[in-house]
Amino acid sequence: MSASDTSIRAAILRAKDEWECTVDALPDLICLLDVAGKVVRINRVVERWELYPLAEALGLDLHALLHPGFDEQECPLATALAGSWSALQQSGDCQEFELRDPRLGRALHVTLRKMPPDADAKVESLSIAVVADVTALHLAREALNAINLELEARVHSRTTELAEANQDLQNEIARRAGAEQALRRSRNELATLSHQLMIAQEAERKRIARELHDSVGQQLSAIKYTLERIDGGPRHDAEVRVQVERAVIALQVAMDELRTIAMNLRPAVLDDLGAVSAVSWFCRAFAQDYPTLLLREQVSVADADVPERLSTAVFRSLQEMLNNVAKHARAREVVVTLSRTPGQLILEVEDDGVGIHRSAPDASTRTGRGLRNLRERASMTGGEFVVGNRPGGGGTRARIEWQLPATREDNSNAA
Repeated sequence: MSASDTSIRAAILRAKDEWECTVDALPDLICLLDVAGKVVRINRVVERWELYPLAEALGLDLHALLHPGFDEQECPLATALAGSWSALQQSGDCQEFELRDPRLGRALHVTLRKMPPDADAKVESLSIAVVADVTALHLAREALNAINLELEARVHSRTTELAEANQDLQNEIARRAGAEQALRRSRNELATLSHQLMIAQEAERKRIARELHDSVGQQLSAIKYTLERIDGGPRHDAEVRVQVERAVIALQVAMDELRTIAMNLRPAVLDDLGAVSAVSWFCRAFAQDYPTLLLREQVSVADADVPERLSTAVFRSLQEMLNNVAKHARAREVVVTLSRTPGQLILEVEDDGVGIHRSAPDASTRTGRGLRNLRERASMTGGEFVVGNRPGGGGTRARIEWQLPATREDNSNAA
C-alpha cells in the first residue's frame, strides 16, 4: 500500500470519527435506514433516551427502535411511520409528522428523507430518519393555549360584567330620567297650584273686603245713624243717653276696625287707583303702626307705569318685605324704592338692621317661609328675587326685578 493510500484511509477514518462525534452531540435521534427501513447507523441519543445500547439498535426498524417490546397493532406511531415510509418510497419527497407518544412520554417530530444516490458507488439507496424531541415545544404550546383560553374566559367574563354594569347604568339613567321628569312635572304642578292658590286667595280677600265694606259696613253705618238720631231726639233719661253715646262710640270703633281689616285684606285703592297708590298708602300705614322706625319712600313711577298683571304682586311683595323688616331686622331706618328702567320694574327694600345672616335667633325665620313666598311670587309673575346683606354696612337689601317690554318713553329716557 502506497503512502498516498494510507493518508487517504487515515483521512477517511478521521472524517468518520468527526461525523460520529458530531451526530452523537446532537439532541435529536439520527438514523441511517436501508431500503427495508432497518437501522444501518445511529447516534448515541438512542442510549440517552434509554431505548437500546448502540450495537443492539442496528437492524431494527423505527417502530421497534422507539417502542421496544411493543407490537405495532393499533399503535399511532407505527401507523404514522408506515404511511410516511410508504410515501417516501413512492415519491421520494421528504416526509414529516408530529405526534404525542404516551409510551415514550415525549412529543416527537419525525423527518424521513432519502439520501441523494451516488452514481459512482454501487451501494443501495439509504434514507435518513431524524426524530426530534419537541416535548418542550408542545408543553409551551399547551401552556400558551391554556393561557389564551383563560384570557378568553376572563375577557368574556369581564365583557359580561361590563355589559351587565352598562345595562344597570342605563337602567339607572332611565330611572333617574323618569324620576327627574316626574319631579319636573310635580314641580310644575306645584307651581301651578301655588299660583292658582294665590289668585284664589286674592280673589277671596277681595270678595271678603267688599262684603265687609258694602254689607257689614253699611249695616253698621245705618245702626250708628239710627242711634245718633235717637240721641238727637227728645231728651230722655240721662242714663239712656249715656248708653246710646257709648253704643255710638263702640260702633265707630267697630267700623274703623272693620275698615282696617278690609283694607288689609284687599285695599280698595289697589283696585281703584293702582299699585303705586297702594304702595304709598301702605307705607303711610306702616309708618303709623311703627313710629320708632323711620320709613323713607322713593317712588319714581306712576300707577300707569305698573302693568295690571303685576299690581297685586308688587303690593303683596312690599307687604312681605316690610313685615320681615318689622319682625326681624331690628332696624332704625328702612328705604322703599319703586322705580322703572328701560325694560324693568324694580321694587327694593333696604334696612340698616342686623343683616340676613346675623339676626340670631331669628335667622331661620328670615330665610324661611317669608322669603320662599317672595321667591315664588316673583317667579310666578316673571320676576327675579334677590336678597342679601346691604353693601358697605349692616342691614339687608331685598330686591325684585320684573322684565317689561320697553316702551317709547323708556327708549326716549334712555337716550
